[in-house]
Amino acid sequence: MFRVFFLIFCVLFSCNGIKSRPSNLRDYLTKTFSHVARIDDFYIAAGNRAPLITDFPPDTGKEIFEMAVRIFGSLLDQNEDGTVDHPYLVNSLAEHLAFVIDHTDVTNEEEVKIQSLFGNYVMTMKSNIWPYMPSFSSSDCSLSLTELNTSLWRPETYNALWEECFHTITEAINRVNPEFNFDHGSILGSYLQADIDNGSYDISEQNELEDDGYDFLTGVNEYVHQIWLINLCNRQNILNQYQLSVLEHISAVGVPLTVNPDYNLELAEVVK
Repeated sequence: MFRVFFLIFCVLFSCNGIKSRPSNLRDYLTKTFSHVARIDDFYIAAGNRAPLITDFPPDTGKEIFEMAVRIFGSLLDQNEDGTVDHPYLVNSLAEHLAFVIDHTDVTNEEEVKIQSLFGNYVMTMKSNIWPYMPSFSSSDCSLSLTELNTSLWRPETYNALWEECFHTITEAINRVNPEFNFDHGSILGSYLQADIDNGSYDISEQNELEDDGYDFLTGVNEYVHQIWLINLCNRQNILNQYQLSVLEHISAVGVPLTVNPDYNLELAEVVK
């Protein structure tokens, strides 16, 4: 008799556990985070804690979230007609990725949990360790460099949110377009390797700083981002032949080349 009651208890407990677990990503994010938005079925979520490295201390997670929504809207709607330019891109974002903004104690946990539960790889803005600089503008990038020769370069006043949103877009393209691959021997990988072999670009210093943790695929992805940013800041004249070839290639495969952080069309739906 005890075994029967024990089995009934286990079944009931198990069923209650199943009922309490959110059945989809939207439900999970709205229960877990203070702010949630979606563009089609691609989700952006944020906690409410303030950034720790910023040029505007009054901002909280809400303001970072709102800027992220605007940046993603701009990247997906380059002609600003209120519709997604390339449905395949937002479909890839929805199928493969999610974007989370918070401090590392949350992002590090949610990266694992969300992928485990729903299969979405989590891109993040770690707002306690990465700079959130809302005053940064591509019209005034404060670029003092005369050449792009290291993976370590970023503008001193750069807003890391721009970079993480851009990386999310390129990750989505990478998952569906074989012409946008980061591997050794790929088009982009070959340009990076040629630049390194020519002695005109270096990733070894960053790899040493990261205890050999700076892999080639990450290097290609960040190389693309640097070139995109320099083009955005209208400083294409400092790019060498390999970097100009990268710029030509990413334009050809449909990587969005501009961003408007003040984008104000209703491409996204604020869920919470």
